[in-house]
Amino acid sequence: MGIGGDLMWTSLAKEVYKKHNKKVCFVQGKNIQCCDVWKNNPYISFKYDENTCIKVNIGFKVLPERYSKTKWNVSQHTILSRCKHFNYEFPEKKCYMYFTKEEESYIKGIASKLPKDFILIEPHAKTSWFKQKQYPLKKWQKIVDGISDICPVVQMSLPGKSLLKNVIDVSSNIRNFREASLLVKYCKLFVSTEGGLMHAANAVNKKCVIIFAPLFDPIFTTYDNVVDIWVKGKHYNCFRDGTCSSCIELMNNHDENTVIKRIIDTFHKI
Repeated sequence: MGIGGDLMWTSLAKEVYKKHNKKVCFVQGKNIQCCDVWKNNPYISFKYDENTCIKVNIGFKVLPERYSKTKWNVSQHTILSRCKHFNYEFPEKKCYMYFTKEEESYIKGIASKLPKDFILIEPHAKTSWFKQKQYPLKKWQKIVDGISDICPVVQMSLPGKSLLKNVIDVSSNIRNFREASLLVKYCKLFVSTEGGLMHAANAVNKKCVIIFAPLFDPIFTTYDNVVDIWVKGKHYNCFRDGTCSSCIELMNNHDENTVIKRIIDTFHKI
């Protein structure tokens, strides 16, 4: 599932620590797993010690395969499915990230040069698994034009990605996902498609508006801090990896004005 999937494991790590007073050492087979988003986490260890750690094998598939990649249970949140697999029935639906003083200082310096209140957007979806996650950039431009009157819009994207008009671009200042996650903390509202930064927004307790493609119900990955917009019609929950023409058609035909309205309404409630 990528970075978002890595972040969702942090909830299980905290549950294990609460019950056993031991850190989690995530493994796949015999290999210890190490992720940048787990750095400095007090519930996760990158070295196994039988006296202070519990191994948790995360190499399992949550549900039977249907497509060429794993198919998950979309009837409940992934955190709940994972924790239930390990007999932790009532986990907090929450992600956790822990930052260094150097990271905090660097991003605080970037944020200090931005307007006091700004909406942060990442219009580019990760499409390596699901190409239909991408909301059309033409519609993103209309969204920016429709919300820029209420406050400045800041765009944060990976190098080489298209830059929208009428935005403040900070992309070149953000060097990795951890820094991107921290910048989310300093905006008034974060807007994007379903993906890793949505989970990071949960970790830093930031309100966000997230566009979900038709391919799965938001219940699968959403959080209490998320205002979710599920683009769907008669076709939904296909969970088809690669490219789904029906999903893409629905995304292309979606009325971006509904997104603009939800952003403005949410912004004024914060």
